[in-house]
Amino acid sequence: MNTEYLKEFVVLAETKNFWEASDRLYMNQSTLSKHIKSLENELGVDLFLRTTRRVELTNYGQTFLPYAKSITHFEFEGISAIRRLQNIENGLLTIGTFPSMPQYHITQLLSQFQTSHPDATIRITEDDPVNLLHYLENESCEIVFQREDKATFEKNFLSDTRITRIPYQKDRLVVLMPNHHPLAHSDSLTLQQLKNERFCFIKEGSLMYQIAMNACQNANFVPNIVFTSHRIDSILDMVTNQNCIALLMDAHLKLPENGPRQTGEPWHIVPVTPIISSQISICYRNDKLLSKNAQLFIKLCNDNLFS
Repeated sequence: MNTEYLKEFVVLAETKNFWEASDRLYMNQSTLSKHIKSLENELGVDLFLRTTRRVELTNYGQTFLPYAKSITHFEFEGISAIRRLQNIENGLLTIGTFPSMPQYHITQLLSQFQTSHPDATIRITEDDPVNLLHYLENESCEIVFQREDKATFEKNFLSDTRITRIPYQKDRLVVLMPNHHPLAHSDSLTLQQLKNERFCFIKEGSLMYQIAMNACQNANFVPNIVFTSHRIDSILDMVTNQNCIALLMDAHLKLPENGPRQTGEPWHIVPVTPIISSQISICYRNDKLLSKNAQLFIKLCNDNLFS
């Protein structure tokens, strides 16, 4: 049985339209129709009821659909597993990380490793921390730099025995506000003091959004969020020009080493009290054998952190 025909069957079952299905599959309708007919002939049943505009699954098609999905899923997973193993054997080191690598000196670590091991190839995937551990689970990354709030880190450090967490850095929540704000030059601020402000958050669905939202709710108010973005520079612009304030981690606002120096910023950074912190960890699965390059990278990290 041709698994490509199964994929086409699944797409047609989802769209219920030959034109939409062929467009999604980047093929013409005539070819798609022939493939579906060939699959039906092989099975000896009609999978679809055809009309001039749409198709509907027959009882046979509805019965067959979950099996077709399962076959195509496991084919993809099997091929992906082989490709990952090939990459490891060929010296590819796969690392997942959250945005703002320079501020956390992650790019420096990578550069140091590349200098020490010039034959190694590194592939970096950047994503939000809410997704990064999935990269370890599906083995698309051997190592991830993960951010967790303090309570989650402490819980997972003890209970998540399949993943080794090497503490890397800590950071804390701060308020970013325009220089002309009456509270801008405070030594610290409670979130309750900010309950009537207009807030900028990192995008909804991100870990930083969750941390900031939980912090406000624990201070007994729902923040008035007027802007969200995954770009720190856009948030800085809103704070500067729209008289908003932002909740970020202090490391977000550090200038990268060897980066351009800036003076006279139109905003001020004030620590939040009581301290709300997050833990950055270097994570890897201890139930899987790490590739040689992954082992060397972990050693480099440990040497930098503990020597």
